[in-house]
Amino acid sequence: MPDHSYALARARNELVELLRKHGLEVSPDEIRDVETDIDADMAVPLFRAAKQQGGNPQKLAESLAAALDLSDTLFCRVHPLRGYLNFSLDRPSFNRAVVADFKRFPDRYGSSEAGTGKSIVIDYSSPNIAKPFSVGHLRSTIIGQALHNILTWIGYHVVGDNHLGDWGTQFGKLLCAFSHWGKEQNLEPNPTAHLLELYVRFHNEARTRPELEQEARDWFRRLEQGDPEARQTWQRFVKLSMTEFSRIYQRLGVKFDETLGESVYSERLEKVVERALATGVARHEKPLEPVRTGEDEKLADETVVLIPLEEQGIKTPLILQKSDGTSLYATREIACAEYRIETWHPERILYVVGNEQELYFRQLNAAMKLLGHDTPCVHVSFGLVRLAEGRMSTREGRVVLLDDVMNEAVRRARAVVTDREMSEDEKDKVAETVGIGAIKYADLSQSRVKEVVFDWNRMLALDGDSAPYLLYAHTRCGSILKKAPAGAPDAEFDPAALSEPEEFTLVRDIAGFPHAVLAAASTYDPHRIANHLYRLAQDFSAFYNKVPVLKAETGELRSARLFLVKSTGSVLKTGLNLLGIGLPDRM
Repeated sequence: MPDHSYALARARNELVELLRKHGLEVSPDEIRDVETDIDADMAVPLFRAAKQQGGNPQKLAESLAAALDLSDTLFCRVHPLRGYLNFSLDRPSFNRAVVADFKRFPDRYGSSEAGTGKSIVIDYSSPNIAKPFSVGHLRSTIIGQALHNILTWIGYHVVGDNHLGDWGTQFGKLLCAFSHWGKEQNLEPNPTAHLLELYVRFHNEARTRPELEQEARDWFRRLEQGDPEARQTWQRFVKLSMTEFSRIYQRLGVKFDETLGESVYSERLEKVVERALATGVARHEKPLEPVRTGEDEKLADETVVLIPLEEQGIKTPLILQKSDGTSLYATREIACAEYRIETWHPERILYVVGNEQELYFRQLNAAMKLLGHDTPCVHVSFGLVRLAEGRMSTREGRVVLLDDVMNEAVRRARAVVTDREMSEDEKDKVAETVGIGAIKYADLSQSRVKEVVFDWNRMLALDGDSAPYLLYAHTRCGSILKKAPAGAPDAEFDPAALSEPEEFTLVRDIAGFPHAVLAAASTYDPHRIANHLYRLAQDFSAFYNKVPVLKAETGELRSARLFLVKSTGSVLKTGLNLLGIGLPDRM
């Protein structure tokens, strides 16, 4: 099995072992990268150790600095300052280590075997049938795809499952609305738009006609019981919606290993409820207070099947079945989770779902454990996309459609390349790649837990900290390499020749990429990769403007600098691919 450790990780481990020999226990995660003007590259804080020893952090740093032997390490100097041990990398040794790492894995640099032999299921996108894709669906879709790419890159067997919302009370409402106001001539040409119109109308009409709510529940009961009319109409909604979803996924470059609707698990629901009751995990009971089901309704003053969770520290019970015998989202979720465990035996199941579902996933995790399952159901939460005037709401018809956003992004990108020397077809392809990439990067470059206020200019930025800026840096790398003499980028050189500050900064950025990938995988935060790529692109720009590459003083120095260009372009390409952002051949 090849060694997938990289230079920065080895350097941190060297410090850990070095300090352990002197009685100081630190973990690699405690070692900080220095980003100030201090002449050092890594720092070890000693405040915790000094407190445990009852001493002064600065004096401890001074005594250790005097005792440490840095020979046979990647470091050349240690400097005690304000309670820190500040270590400077030996640049020739470190340069050689990074270059050797890249040459070991020229096409797989940054990958690892951390997940080898393990499986992970990721539940992402999961749109509701019969509702148009809005920008509110974008985050789950592209965060989930990025995590799929990243976790696969470090060795996991990843199953991306698009758990379609095609079952539940809302479909009773939609069937009810279609029976009253549906128009065949509007359904076929633009199905989700017409169905959204009906869904909004249902909620408006139900304000003054409450009997519609009961009629909707009757429709859903008919659907669950296999009523031919209800099933046939529902299946049309599903088929028409999937055609539209597939077009959007193709445009976004999003793929799934499984696409299964909630309806697939309908035959398992009764057994879930029966087993929960038989084992005493669930019981028939009236909730003490109204409980929101997540399906646009509250249950109150009726006997339901519920799982009490007070002993797990959760006040609100999880409802499995309504008084009329129909299922709920939680019932279907448990059935789905059990299917995933039986089928793929995952180490964990990730649910890329908005942070407003935090309570629900605490309930789900607790219920799964009570039912005898040890596989963690991890809620990978994210902040919602909202409009300046408030939250998006399908039932209120207050949404920004993803199609509109993609079309506008591509239009803006097309305007930028209008005067370029390309064929019209090539301009269209570049505009599509750059426009869609801009939308993705605008989201993935920020922490997923932050709420996003929809802003056209921020979403579609084509400069600054944006996808086009990174794509341009990658294109410039390729342009330099094309102008290089044949064989020059792959010629032998001594990495110690890279002695300029801008050169070493690039070496550090390249060395830091594998750590950024692992950090993104462990925290489920793709923005760690995006932020690293932006810093790399900025530092490459500074290098390009200050250091001559093709006109370097010697052939060896030219080859060394061309290696930096080549590895920078490679890291940009890999990182953008992990984020699901395509690269055009030209910009």
